[in-house]
Amino acid sequence: ATEAEERNTTMPKLIDLTLTLGSPRVSAVPGLMGVTMSPLQTHESHTRSNTKLTLATHIGTHVDAPYHFHPDGTTVDNMPLERYMGPALLLDLRQSAQSKTPISVADLERAGAAPDAVKDNIVVLFTGWAHNESGNEGFYSDGPYLSTEGAGYLARHEVNAVAVDFPIDKHPPTPQSTMSDFPVHRLLLGLGIPLIENLINLDQLVGLNFELWALPLKLKGGDGAAARAVARIL
Repeated sequence: ATEAEERNTTMPKLIDLTLTLGSPRVSAVPGLMGVTMSPLQTHESHTRSNTKLTLATHIGTHVDAPYHFHPDGTTVDNMPLERYMGPALLLDLRQSAQSKTPISVADLERAGAAPDAVKDNIVVLFTGWAHNESGNEGFYSDGPYLSTEGAGYLARHEVNAVAVDFPIDKHPPTPQSTMSDFPVHRLLLGLGIPLIENLINLDQLVGLNFELWALPLKLKGGDGAAARAVARIL
């Protein structure tokens, strides 16, 4: 074998779990802007390219920091990076997850969420919703969502973070939310458990041992940020 071939066999395999910002596959949160890019400099005008990027902090594949729902919560620039990376456990919920239906504790347990299995892991909830619906109008309004009891179960058993491919909470009918809306966000983020949202390509992780890395942009005072999420196969 050549040196390059030997190096390829020893290097860890990475699987990209990230939606492409600016692509039609990305759904904007109701009430928030999408992604726009406009040239500041071009190859024709300046012999180089520079681009203005405008986006909300919670669009596409991104992370949530506690400050997102708690005014005294930790901001994304002050979150320990270890909370957004590390050993992960995939729970395949494709057989039980349904549109506009909560995911129960029993659903989690049937998918393998035993207390000792989830402890200190990033628990990845795989429904197939982002694969099928991201970019469509009903992505946020019609998706499955995690029950408050399910979120409490994961928190009680000390998960490192919760990662999803669906809107983790039931979204209110209008962009104007109240303190009774988004109970899963409020529960998990209030306990310092970050969220990693809108992952894709999770079908490639079924049955594998892997680490999840979703390191966010370091925004001063940020409530969340876009991230490049990847799985490192072990």
